[in-house]
Amino acid sequence: MVAALVAGGVLLAGMVAAAGYAIRTLPARAGVPLHAGAPEYSVWLSKRAGLAAWLGIGLAAFAVFASLTASRVADHWSPSLRAVLLPSVMCVALAAEAAAIISARRRGEDAASAEADGDAAGQPDGGKIG
Repeated sequence: MVAALVAGGVLLAGMVAAAGYAIRTLPARAGVPLHAGAPEYSVWLSKRAGLAAWLGIGLAAFAVFASLTASRVADHWSPSLRAVLLPSVMCVALAAEAAAIISARRRGEDAASAEADGDAAGQPDGGKIG
């Protein structure tokens, strides 16, 4: 049980590190998505709000599943389930946050390249006809 709490804490620290990396490397006007199951249903927030939301989700997941793992409710569960539940949930949360950061970076790169194409021709639409 202690190993599960430590592993979950390490993954939570990974979420903090990923958010710290993103806050420094993403452009100031970048948006960070909150995924709601499918990309079509993502909600795009400002960089700071999106990263704070992901950290809040990670912290809430850690709190809920750590308390569940350490509670009397889990006394009758298989020891292997108690050992892997919290780290598994935190791994999914870290992966989702990383995917959101990657999406934000790609969206920012696409916007920058489109802006550069428009600036290169001296026209907002890049000199394209149609």
